[in-house]
Amino acid sequence: MFWLLLTLLIALILFAIGAGLAYRSAPPVVKLIALRPAQLTAAEQRLQAKLRIQNPGPLPLPIRAMTYRVWLDSQEIASGAGSFARWIPARGEDLIEVEVSGDIKRLVRAFPGLALKRQPWPYRLAGTLAPVPGLRIAYDHRGEIDARGLLKLAASLR
Repeated sequence: MFWLLLTLLIALILFAIGAGLAYRSAPPVVKLIALRPAQLTAAEQRLQAKLRIQNPGPLPLPIRAMTYRVWLDSQEIASGAGSFARWIPARGEDLIEVEVSGDIKRLVRAFPGLALKRQPWPYRLAGTLAPVPGLRIAYDHRGEIDARGLLKLAASLR
């Protein structure tokens, strides 16, 4: 019985090491697809973010937890974290919706300048994915987003 448990433990450790190497050699790409207001009060600003997660790796990618931070035009406007039970297929992609919390001071600072800029706006999305406990894979993506709904958010914060 001892040898069976030891063998299973070694196999599990080797699998975790191999999976970690596979994910690090072909890290996932996480992109911001949409950003819209979810709940707006003076005390709390929550935004709904739609993310596209692309897995270029040869193994399916489980997602157990994520952290995320969102910048618009080089200004951090929101952040969040969540637990999930999702699988991204090998060499595939999936969409996931998450809620991020905004900071009214940052939002009020960011929107006047953004309102004067033509869309799409530059964004940055950074954070970590946790496929298994103890393994965190960092991501950092820059792109552009058409966020017309956020202008309504800016008007409501005045």
